This record gives sequence, C-alpha cells and structure tokens, in this order.
Amino acid sequence: MFQSVRPRNADAEEGFSLLEVIVAIVVLTIGLMSAALLMANIYKYSMRSRYMALATQLASEELEDLSRWPASSSYIDPHIAVPAGSNTCGIAGEACVGSIAWNQGPPLTPVLIGPLSITSSGNTASVSYFDSVCLNTNSAGSGTLGQLAETYEMPCTGQPAGNGNYVTVAYSPNGQVPTITCNATAPQGMTFQRQWVIEQDRPVTGVRRITVLVTLMDLTIQPPVTFQMSMVRP
Repeated sequence: MFQSVRPRNADAEEGFSLLEVIVAIVVLTIGLMSAALLMANIYKYSMRSRYMALATQLASEELEDLSRWPASSSYIDPHIAVPAGSNTCGIAGEACVGSIAWNQGPPLTPVLIGPLSITSSGNTASVSYFDSVCLNTNSAGSGTLGQLAETYEMPCTGQPAGNGNYVTVAYSPNGQVPTITCNATAPQGMTFQRQWVIEQDRPVTGVRRITVLVTLMDLTIQPPVTFQMSMVRP
C-alpha cells in the first residue's frame, strides 16, 4: 500500500489571511469609488454640454431677431439705433447702448439696461436690452409629451390669454401651430438671461456691432454656463 505524504504547510495554505482580505477590500473600494467619480463627472459634463448647446441656440436666435429690424440711410429702427452720445455699456469714447456686464455682488446679478425711450428717424419706442428665457419640457403627466415651452419675461398685453409679464410659446412635436399664453408669475424650468449691447461704428465706420451674452441662471453649476456671440450689420 502506498501512503500519501501530506505537506507540512498544507494547513497554512488553506484560505486567505485576514490581512489579504483587508487589502482586497481596500483595493475594491478604491476601484468602485473611482468608477463612481468617473460616472458622476461624465453626467456633469454631459449636462453642461446640453446647457451650452441651448445657450448657443438662444444667442443665435436673439441675433436673428435683432437683425430683422430695418436700418438704411433713410430709416433706422429704434431697437437697433444708438442715440448720439449714448454710452450705457461703459466703453470709454464709444457710442453704445445696452450691457453685457455683471454686478459682482454678492449675489452675482446681471446689469439689465431698459426699458429706455429711444428716438430714431422720428419714431420713439421703449426698448430693453435684455430678456429672460425659461425652457421647460413637459412630461406625459403635465401636458403634451415632448412639448417644449419657451417663456419670455416681457409685457404681453393683447396676447390671447390676457395680460401678464411672462409670455410662453409652446411647441408641440406633432407640427401644430405654437400656442401663446400669458402668466403673471414665472414658470419653473431652466432660466437663461440674455443681454445684448449695440456699438455704433464698430469695428469700422458705417456699421454696428451687436453682441449677445447668454447665461444660465443656475449659479450652482460650475464653471458657469455662458455663451457670447456677435454679428456686424449696417
């Protein structure tokens, strides 16, 4: 008969020691924490990219709105006119109106210019150089699924739903004509502040430069979400 020989250290090789278990737990914990931090950063920067895309769209939209006001040698609309001697934007030696500046606070707040009474080519209009846009996407329980609503802080006298300070334009995904409503209170959602400044004879004589600054008014997001865009027109 053959007798198996049992190694002397066989008992010592069974299982893991307490120290090995602790080291394994520490390594696993560090790995899981790193993965969680990576996922949190991915979510943070993806959301910030979304906000930046919206800010870019809103800046482009406002520049398009400002470009539709007529300006020729015989007539300049008050909405894009720069009164002689105006310097509300604070640039030394420059004729300009509006602002893209911020009060340093606290709290940190935008410098809002308007409404100003602007006279140009014999016409007078009340002009503001800022507005607020609140974006809200409805879910199935709060309205039409996929509906996008833009709310502008501005007087809405004469609109279909009556008077108020907030005009809401709702766009449906089914291609229907947007609906317009008015409210006396601000809605809930992502609020962007738009400010713009108009500079006369910049960058060359005979043209005006319009600059729009869009800021997400959720200052808990760092770095802050801002986007600035300019155009030159007659």
